[in-house]
Amino acid sequence: MDERRTVRHVLLGHFFRRFFDNDTIQVEGDTQTTVVRALSAVAVPGLMVAFFLGLGAPVVRSQAQVLMPHYFFVLLPFVVMSVVALFEWEMLFPDRLDFLVLTPLALKPQEMLGAKAKALAIFLGMFLVSVNVFAMAIYPGAGHSYVFRTLLAQAVAASMSGLFGALVFLAIGGVLLCVLSAAHFRIASPILQLVASCGLLLLVLHFALFGGWILQQLDAHAGFVRWMPTVWFLGVYEHVLYGDAALPFAAEMARRGLIATVAAAVVVVTTYPMTWARMRRMAIEGVTGDRLRPWRVSEWLVQRVVRKPGERAVFSFIGQTMARNNRYQVYLSMYYGIGLGLAIACSLSFTAKGGQVYLGTSRDGLHAIVPLMMFWVIAGLRAAFGLPVNLQAGWIFRVTGVKLSECSAAARSWAMMCAMVVLGCILIVLRLLGWDAWHLLVQAGTGFCLALLLTNAFFFSQEAVPFNKPRMPGKSKWGLAMALYLIVLPQFVFRMIDVEHGVEHKWTRAVGWCVATVVVWGLMAWRRKKSPPLDDDWAEYSGEYLLLGLGPR
Repeated sequence: MDERRTVRHVLLGHFFRRFFDNDTIQVEGDTQTTVVRALSAVAVPGLMVAFFLGLGAPVVRSQAQVLMPHYFFVLLPFVVMSVVALFEWEMLFPDRLDFLVLTPLALKPQEMLGAKAKALAIFLGMFLVSVNVFAMAIYPGAGHSYVFRTLLAQAVAASMSGLFGALVFLAIGGVLLCVLSAAHFRIASPILQLVASCGLLLLVLHFALFGGWILQQLDAHAGFVRWMPTVWFLGVYEHVLYGDAALPFAAEMARRGLIATVAAAVVVVTTYPMTWARMRRMAIEGVTGDRLRPWRVSEWLVQRVVRKPGERAVFSFIGQTMARNNRYQVYLSMYYGIGLGLAIACSLSFTAKGGQVYLGTSRDGLHAIVPLMMFWVIAGLRAAFGLPVNLQAGWIFRVTGVKLSECSAAARSWAMMCAMVVLGCILIVLRLLGWDAWHLLVQAGTGFCLALLLTNAFFFSQEAVPFNKPRMPGKSKWGLAMALYLIVLPQFVFRMIDVEHGVEHKWTRAVGWCVATVVVWGLMAWRRKKSPPLDDDWAEYSGEYLLLGLGPR
């Protein structure tokens, strides 16, 4: 009996540590340190907001002033738990590697399933408690007459909101795993993560821009607001706090929140054992023959665009790594989902009149999409190529004599190709919105020039094989990244909007813009050629791999 208990304990610890075994984030220290850092990060927003609300709580408050903090405290756990579920998407479900390693051992399938489910419950429970604990401890006592009822409402509504945020993605993933093949699930997962990340950002932006109007929107029976999950749990908060004296919307929204949470839990409990059995069968039988092969058109295009063999090999290596590494796909899907959400938020305009919010499109916002997405796509790929997700493959490039200059050129070509695909999608959307040929031509020219300049600028100092440069201990670039996205990006987008308006009103400015682009691009290419040869930097890889004396002579 003690032996089986020890086995279950070891399995539980193994599955729990696997949640934090992530190559796409920088982790220094043991699992305990990583857990403390993650829990602290999600606890800080609730602590800060609850503390400042307690300091500045007025004696007499309007209904909107009362409702906004309540809405924030159900929005925060929903967003945090949804992000946690999306970021750990691969590890929420049974993993093929676990089956391949653990199945040959003397372990019962029920023990493995129970340990995985328990580890998942502990993992999600820790984040749920962490995101709510300070808000529950501070906010109910901040000038409220009914401290106990406020505490109860805070605990029930925020816990249900965070629980639903995690369960809904577990339920969706379980259903997809049960009905789709492995290859189609790998296609559907990034799309779901992208759309979900975009939706979560739009929820946050809706609160930031129109949180003060939430009562008017609910009173006006605005359909899209009443179907927002966070509003359901706002209804739970109000119903628990005030009972029958709550606002008219509270009872209906609370009912929807309760039904949605129970339904998501039932789906998870039903599908999780089924996904476990299906993943176990696929791990034993193998799914290599089920992989989707690349299109012949894309292969033909790569051969025509990327001429050098070494550069073409690195180009293909980038594509295969992105298609094979699930953790990397999660990072890219969430990152580009946020970019898509920003683009949608820029393109829309909201007008509030008489308690009603009217939706429209912003002309300046539509002009911001091209520079925003060109910057977002290329900057994201530059950061992504620096993630050490495939260190095991680095030795082959040195053995075959591929030059680091070819690796850098392949990274630029891949980023340029992705930027052109995104630009084409943006032009299609603008055409559907009724833009004429001249304005589309301006957007196309601006996007191409920006992609050319930004690709060369961001990859100017790229001196490593993508995904193969080990992290340097103790070095962090968070400050630089925050400055880039919070300071540089907004100013860049505003200046490019002015450039686009100038070119649209006077076509001769397009000539100057093109000439400036060619000159700057030429200077960067000339400076890159004058730089010390990158091929001497292969020495930094000698400590990472056992080369056995192999390599170019």
